[in-house]
Amino acid sequence: MRLSLATPTQREEIYRLRHEVYALELGQHAPHDEERLTDALDSGNVYLIATDVCGMIQGFVSLTPPTRKQSCYSLDKYFDRAALPFPVDSRLWEVRLLTVLPQKRGGSLAMLLMLAALRHVEAEGGTRIAGIGRDALKPFYEAAGLCFHGLEAHSGAVTYELMSATLAELNARAETIQVLLKRLLRGCDWALPYAAWPTSASAPAPCYHGGAFFEAIGTDFSHLERRHDVINADVLDAWFDPAPEALAALREQLPWLLKTSPPTQCEGLVSAISVARGVPESNLVVGAGSSDLIFRAFTHWLTPHSRVLLPDPAYGEYAHVLAHVIGCTVERLPLARENRWQLNSDLLAQKVASGHYDLCILIHPSNPTGTLTPRTELAKIAQVAHSKTRLWIDEAYVDYVGTEHSLEPLVMARSGLFVCKSLSKVYALSGARAAYLAGPEAEIAALRRRTPPWAVSLPAQVAAVHALAANDYYQKCWTQTHALRTALAAQLRAAVLGCEVEESVANWLMLYLPTAGPSAAQLCAACAARGLFLRDLSPTTTRFGTHAVRIAVKDAATNQRIVAQLTEIFPHLP
Repeated sequence: MRLSLATPTQREEIYRLRHEVYALELGQHAPHDEERLTDALDSGNVYLIATDVCGMIQGFVSLTPPTRKQSCYSLDKYFDRAALPFPVDSRLWEVRLLTVLPQKRGGSLAMLLMLAALRHVEAEGGTRIAGIGRDALKPFYEAAGLCFHGLEAHSGAVTYELMSATLAELNARAETIQVLLKRLLRGCDWALPYAAWPTSASAPAPCYHGGAFFEAIGTDFSHLERRHDVINADVLDAWFDPAPEALAALREQLPWLLKTSPPTQCEGLVSAISVARGVPESNLVVGAGSSDLIFRAFTHWLTPHSRVLLPDPAYGEYAHVLAHVIGCTVERLPLARENRWQLNSDLLAQKVASGHYDLCILIHPSNPTGTLTPRTELAKIAQVAHSKTRLWIDEAYVDYVGTEHSLEPLVMARSGLFVCKSLSKVYALSGARAAYLAGPEAEIAALRRRTPPWAVSLPAQVAAVHALAANDYYQKCWTQTHALRTALAAQLRAAVLGCEVEESVANWLMLYLPTAGPSAAQLCAACAARGLFLRDLSPTTTRFGTHAVRIAVKDAATNQRIVAQLTEIFPHLP
């Protein structure tokens, strides 16, 4: 049995099965001539499904995410919210329509679907699950860890009772039956974008990133020559080399650089950033990559009581740190492909001006969607932001579109504005790990006090200092990246028929597969088996669905290899 997210085609099959079970079998609804059941909640619901070896749906469960609407759950049809014995907040998810087809009842499928529901809500930052359970299934729900509250609801011939549990309670129950659950998991294909079982009950699994290609090379580094046999298009590392000056400095001084302690506070690196970016040193703090700065700043600023505004989709590390490391409330600002993933700047300005948020995070240009919001619009948002709301702008890829788009020059004049800049991607230093945060002097000083000595390695500092001085070299590389991306997009449109290709403004593009065909997970798995690693975007957010793939731009020869592999693999997928 395979557990996965439902595709649009599979949703149609679910609506037909809902009619069979809830209209014809249980009598909850009157039969429909069109023999399908759906409702308004399906526009935002997530369906998790179990399919057999033939791909036929044998069971499913629906999850309703929280929204700001007054009536966003099916619970609202039966109960007044004031009467509910639990809070209805931005971290409450509703589980509904747990369904196993007759031929599979009496087995383990319902338990696996409930475990999948728990892991999905956990991955999305939820803290409580609620629903209405059918009387006949009450012992099952109680065994799963849900508590019934004695409030009944009637729908057609069926009686339901209100139930709920916190994720902590459900996880505690899962721990007590972990032997059973792990045995059941050994017999299923878990194809969901989050772990079936966390590595530790007390420590959340790390955020999933690209980089699966290293599994083919070997993380023990004993066969680095294997890198020539793989294409790492699942991560957004630069296709070009670091500046010649940086490489020369490392080659000439490598033994000394490896055995020598770096400057304690990275003074030379901070000075080089200040000169290159025109930001005073007192407004800068450095770190070993942007993730280092994210963890350091957010754990200092935020608590479980904090509220954060984050676009959806967004770089996955943000939701992970906020929801699973800090445990604060995260409100997602949904972006839509039909709007080319563009921010609604007017709506965003209203939200940040409201004073409801402690932090708002924007990625500029957006990763993974690859869109760019005009600098003038972001500057206006920074201008109207409430004094209690910090605005964090992630500019890891902005140099690809031009430094004139950066908001760095505004950090000295805008209280609460922070710009995070990775030096890894645009300077081809991903392996070195170097980044900096620009912001108001007083707040940067507070973060410096929380920065350990020797935060950036000596080789990384030396490479970054030389890279920052090699602007002409990198400008040529960034310009060439646009040409390579456009050429790759044209080749993919011609070669991978039926797919839609959308270019980012930086060093990647998006490949949208036909929804009636193989999923992104299937394509990526088939490609990985042949040494081509692409990024399946379904683990990052449900907004991409199950058929979106991100491909990093490489040099011309490697791009041709990518196209050749996809041309050969795609037609033969099931």
